[in-house]
This record gives sequence, structure tokens and C-alpha cells, in this order.
Amino acid sequence: MEILSFLVFLIYTLIILMVLIYVSPLLSALVLVFLPVLAIYLLPEWTMEFFSQIQFSIVVPVYNIHILLLIWSAFIGIVTYVEISSWYLLREPEPKNRKNRLLTGCQRRYQRMHQKPDRPRSRIL
Repeated sequence: MEILSFLVFLIYTLIILMVLIYVSPLLSALVLVFLPVLAIYLLPEWTMEFFSQIQFSIVVPVYNIHILLLIWSAFIGIVTYVEISSWYLLREPEPKNRKNRLLTGCQRRYQRMHQKPDRPRSRIL
């Protein structure tokens, strides 16, 4: 991998990680998308040339755009996981209603009192 491409992807990944850890996962998702889009709008020729560089070719040539898409898919998975787990851990538990608990206990007692015994009870006289 060319050293310039390596440095660009390393800086891009570090920026996304810092925003993800220290600011917000949703903001890191926005940075994930808007940094390449901003680069395309500000420096279109250089960005297109950068994305079309072949890094290595084993069977199929791998361009910088493929590496960018790999980084995107990894970070979108991480952001989604962080958002879902933080939502689950920070949600308010449902308040337990004491009246419902008492009704459930009364219903259990009622069922125990009125259920038919499995075997006849022996009476001691």
C-alpha cells in the first residue's frame, strides 16, 4: 500500500474513532459519510485520482475506493451496535405495579385452592 494512502486512511479512521469515543456515535456516522463527500466537493480531481489508485492486485485489483467501503462497513456496524446497546442499557425499566402483583398472587392462591388433587388425600382418624 502506498504510504500516502495508508496515512490518509489512518487519519480518517482515527478521526472517526475519536468522534465515536469522545463525542457521539451518530456524529461519527455523519463524519464517516461527510468527510469523503466534502473531499469530493473541495478537491474533485485529486479525490477521484486518489480513489482510483490500485493498491494491490491478487486476482481482482483493489482500489482505494474498495478500502474506503471496507472502512465504512466496519464503522457502520460498530455505530449500529453502540447505538442499540446504549439504547438497551439506558432505557427506563417498566414500573412494577403493586396492584397487578397482588392480583397475580391472589390468582395463584385461588388456583391452588381450587385445583383438583392428583391423588386422594389420606385422612388420619
